[in-house]
Amino acid sequence: MNWQEVVAVAVVLLGLSAEAFLVAQRPSFWIEFGARLGKALLPLAWRYVSKRLPPDEQAAWPEAQRRGQGVEWVKKRCRQSSDR
Repeated sequence: MNWQEVVAVAVVLLGLSAEAFLVAQRPSFWIEFGARLGKALLPLAWRYVSKRLPPDEQAAWPEAQRRGQGVEWVKKRCRQSSDR
């Protein structure tokens, strides 16, 4: 690549970064960005939050709570689910 091509690429990159900087300063950009991000991630978050325990684990949870082992039960369940 000769020096003219390097200068041309540098000018293009400088122009793109300046445009991105100006766009990012506008509040409407961030509002729209947040709205689109929320719209994309909300179904994933809802699927995670609304997932129910299997019936056997659902019955084991109150028993572990009564024994005072609720925290250990959750940690054990998380380790088992990450091993799957």
